[in-house]
Amino acid sequence: MVWKIAQGLLWVVAVLCLGYCAELTVKAKWSQSQGARELQHSIISTTPSLGDVVGRIEIPRLNLSTVVFEGTDDRVLERGAGHLPGSALPGNRGNIVLAAHRDTFFRPLRSIRVGDQVKIHQPSGDSVYIVKSAWIVDPDQVDVLKPTAEPALTLITCYPFRYIGPAPERFVVRAVLGP
Repeated sequence: MVWKIAQGLLWVVAVLCLGYCAELTVKAKWSQSQGARELQHSIISTTPSLGDVVGRIEIPRLNLSTVVFEGTDDRVLERGAGHLPGSALPGNRGNIVLAAHRDTFFRPLRSIRVGDQVKIHQPSGDSVYIVKSAWIVDPDQVDVLKPTAEPALTLITCYPFRYIGPAPERFVVRAVLGP
């Protein structure tokens, strides 16, 4: 009798977990398609608010392409990559800082290489960055977020990529504006 109850509870938990994963997937796909539509119709603010579309990041060699939204809170990062408020906006000088989850939108970063192209698409035009370095830092090592004199792009995600639960480190990619 106890085994039957345990089995029933495990099935309920499994169905709830699958439902939760399905909800996150549907929400992310819907947000990505809405964001892509906004990009096509040039509905981008020069002073974005939390959740607004900022652009699209693309790394062709990795088949990574995702809409970037303003903000880096959990609700934004469920929808796509997030632009760190206060860092430079795409198309401007300074350090553009983008973050995304390692198990969703930035998962392909595990295969990034020096020399890879990173494109930022906006209605006003595209910017192409070239990856110069990738390294691992502690979560409290925030100097990677500091402004830079030259146009730079910093991508951040949790590390290790296969870690289950809150990851103990961060994976950082730095790229500079290409020719």
